[in-house]
Amino acid sequence: MTQIDWYLKQCDITQYVLRNSAVFQGELATHMDDKIRLIVVAKQQPTQKIYYDILKAIELTEEQVLFFTPSQLIIPANEVKIVTWFIDVNADEPWQNNLTINTSDLDSLAKDPQQKRKLWQQLCNYENHFNPERK
Repeated sequence: MTQIDWYLKQCDITQYVLRNSAVFQGELATHMDDKIRLIVVAKQQPTQKIYYDILKAIELTEEQVLFFTPSQLIIPANEVKIVTWFIDVNADEPWQNNLTINTSDLDSLAKDPQQKRKLWQQLCNYENHFNPERK
């Protein structure tokens, strides 16, 4: 027992040992399956018809989409080479890159032709990212 351990024990402070301290040191590599073509970040999993219509239009299945809540998005932005769609969530500064789509909530999007047009233009720009085998 070290002196620090003894002091902590005397103060009745419980010590915990991390099983995987590398997580905090940035040593863990994040790996995304090769089939993932789109990351969706929203407060909850989208269930609206327009969401499924968009996936169908860009020819993606749900298995090709990775969903995160904002608190789950801990991957460094510079490591992501996949189109990331923020739905009704403000993306942090590092995420404001050329592979980021920002939209309002899907219910508002469904009712606003101008927002839909803007989204569609962005999706068309990223077509090669969604279906790279078509290049």
